[in-house]
Amino acid sequence: MRTKLSVVLLFLIPGFAIVGILYYMLIWTALVSTMNWVGMAPVWKFAGLKNYEILFHMPRFWTNMKNNLIWLLVFVLPTGVFGMILAYVLEQFPKTSRYFKPIFLYPLVIAPVVAGTLWAWIFEPQTGVLNNILSLIGLGALRGGWIADPRQAIYCMIMAGIWQNFGFSLVLYTAAIKEIPNDHIDAARVDGAKSSQIFFYIVVPEISHATIIVFSLLVLYTLKIFDLVWVMTGGGPGYSTEVLPYFMYRVTFRQLMVGMGAAIAMIILLISFLVLVPISKWMMERWER
Repeated sequence: MRTKLSVVLLFLIPGFAIVGILYYMLIWTALVSTMNWVGMAPVWKFAGLKNYEILFHMPRFWTNMKNNLIWLLVFVLPTGVFGMILAYVLEQFPKTSRYFKPIFLYPLVIAPVVAGTLWAWIFEPQTGVLNNILSLIGLGALRGGWIADPRQAIYCMIMAGIWQNFGFSLVLYTAAIKEIPNDHIDAARVDGAKSSQIFFYIVVPEISHATIIVFSLLVLYTLKIFDLVWVMTGGGPGYSTEVLPYFMYRVTFRQLMVGMGAAIAMIILLISFLVLVPISKWMMERWER
């Protein structure tokens, strides 16, 4: 029985409506970014690219860009790769893995605000758990300023981010590994392949579809990170740990410079395209080989 066109359109309308709203908001944000809008009341005073020019001349903006790059380089690879390796290792011991998997999955269901608060207590310089443990075991010389140190604070936040999102990559890779036909792995074992060879030459290529999803979503996470920055450091010390989404919030809702905040939002969107499109294209090409 052929489905009527009217029924198909009925189901498609909600999806098209949501997509249409998203594109409308994107165009509206791009328009606002060219306005000299200061204050919460709309100010449609055209300023061209002035907001972008001001941002590009701000050292604070480039510090935020650098911090987002640090998140991208330090957070994405360990979270994805360790999740892949652990998923493979746990699948070799199915009976034991059911006891260990929850340990890595629990942080995934914790709210980012709660996770940030927990790690802020751990890294607190004066009464924090980490410094107290170091003192108790005789390693007081290793006590640090952690989130109070401009050079260490961002890496403390990244550690918290890895801890919370590690289970995400573990879940996706576990599901992908379970889909690999047993014949492929059994044939490799018959030919004398070691576990490491099976992992690199069979498992990794056959879960490339999961790798595209995992790494793309982890990259997006780094470009929209906000909660941990807000809770753990508030962008400090100074603005040494600020990232672009947090900077956008402060500019828009604290300083009420709506036009400049919209400009930051458009820059984040542009960076997302520049980072994700090449990565996705490269991974898709390898997947299709």
